[in-house]
Amino acid sequence: MKIFYWTTLVASLIKTELVPNIIIKNSEPSSLFFIVCRIFLLAFVVSACAPIDRNIEHEFSGQIMGTYFRITVVADGEIDLALLEAGIQDSMQAVNQSMSNYIDDSEINLFNRMPARQTMQLSPIFSQVIRESLAISELTDGAFDVTISPLINAWGFGEQGSIEQQPSQHQLEALASVVGYKLLSFEQNLLSKLVDGVEVNVSAIAKGYAVDKVAEFLLDAGLKHFLVDIGGEVRALGRNGDNETWRIAIEKPTIVGGVQQVVELENQALATSGDYRNFLLLDGKQFSHTINPVTLTPALHKLASVSVLADNCSSADALATALMVMGEERGLAFATDNKIPVYMLVRTDQPGQYSILMTEEFRRILQ
Repeated sequence: MKIFYWTTLVASLIKTELVPNIIIKNSEPSSLFFIVCRIFLLAFVVSACAPIDRNIEHEFSGQIMGTYFRITVVADGEIDLALLEAGIQDSMQAVNQSMSNYIDDSEINLFNRMPARQTMQLSPIFSQVIRESLAISELTDGAFDVTISPLINAWGFGEQGSIEQQPSQHQLEALASVVGYKLLSFEQNLLSKLVDGVEVNVSAIAKGYAVDKVAEFLLDAGLKHFLVDIGGEVRALGRNGDNETWRIAIEKPTIVGGVQQVVELENQALATSGDYRNFLLLDGKQFSHTINPVTLTPALHKLASVSVLADNCSSADALATALMVMGEERGLAFATDNKIPVYMLVRTDQPGQYSILMTEEFRRILQ
């Protein structure tokens, strides 16, 4: 029986930032060229180059978006592994090129430099992420908000680098006028900002979305059994090479890690957000990288990590971030009211000890 457990050596970047792809250095192809290449890949990925035995697991791994990726596919016929890997990387790179705040000519940075009231026609993938982001912002009453990019930078967690002293109250109040998802106007794939200075950062949903795009490619390629893991955001379909349900470990919220809870995934996605690796130390105080869009400051509560199950990874990713902003009490109430499978680890007064909170929907999955 296999357990897939990710040791996130770069987990400090999971919920904070997107960086230029380390492996793929080519610019994003034009839409038409990308579509043609995709059709070519899908046409041949299931064709024969060399026969592969059934139920054999093949793994593709590397780095993307400032973190690792590991994709495991179970071969159920003859496939071209080279073409399959190319399609996987193209799927991830398209998201990275569109939505990375670290790529100067990315779609998101082009929008961030635009003046107010000017509209931008978004690509289909960026449009989909913005649409889902705004829907989750409404659902969570603003706990999830993609316009906090100025706050991420102000607190030293963005592309501008770390800081040596925390921003003043005056600085934060000045940023309040450009933070808020309602400062975005989005209709028919056209995005605009209502005031100058509004900037978008989708790092809290983009990795999950990239997982979904890889899964979509694999499904289009005819694969029925796979596990996609990008920086700890996971989506599983079918079963592993031993014909068992994919088993995923939720990590202990400590620097050294370890297995906290094993979850069986079958046609589901799992995303975990925590504050135990990516934080800032200023004047002897620890500040979480999770920024509260309302208070304009890092979230302050005892919630160490939260894991969310969903049908797609982008939703799980964004909701995990929103719950980290809410904290254990409000977050659990929200998840319960909305019947979301959620698993929380909450700090206690005993160092290194955590209490477990979960919704009934998550409890049933463990049974």
